[in-house]
Amino acid sequence: MAQSPDPRDPVRARWLALPPEPWKNGGGVTRTLAADPAGRWRVSIADIERDGPYSRFPGYDRVSVVLAGEGVMLQGEGVAVPLRLREPAVFGGDALLQSTLVGGPVQVLNLFVLRGGAMASVTCSGTASGCCEVGSLPVGADGLEVTRFRVTAGAYEITRGAEMPGVGTPGVGTPGVANLGAPATQTEFAVILDITVQKSAPN
Repeated sequence: MAQSPDPRDPVRARWLALPPEPWKNGGGVTRTLAADPAGRWRVSIADIERDGPYSRFPGYDRVSVVLAGEGVMLQGEGVAVPLRLREPAVFGGDALLQSTLVGGPVQVLNLFVLRGGAMASVTCSGTASGCCEVGSLPVGADGLEVTRFRVTAGAYEITRGAEMPGVGTPGVGTPGVANLGAPATQTEFAVILDITVQKSAPN
């Protein structure tokens, strides 16, 4: 899994300005917003231009949110995952999936979380089914920190929260991270991702 510098200071930028990484099968490109140097999580945005195989990421759980376009249907052996506009979808990265575009090209925000290495919450503003949680932390994990992403139609922000005293559920209103980022306005759609890890990755 590709990595990018671990942000220590707040980051505010336009994700469309990030360099696109072409897929090997030619079906689209990916822009990486940030990735944990220890490989416990990654956040990226993919432009999917045509039907084709979906990349496997064994050992990771995934959350995908369609930012633009009508949607994508992921199907595999005994697995069917609809990716809908502005709704988070949770699925395992182990399955061999085929993607079918519902109504043309889409842009999809993707979160990858290593099982047992990180936990995360994803909240989409203005949608009834716009919240989910994924991942887990080692039993007895302490010295935790939260990285928050706020992603809109063209921009993103990354901020890092203070250490949290014990394992909690990340998200808006979590102790130690309530002041991260800026709230979305009522007219602007935003996706908030709160990712919790141990401050020092275990050996």
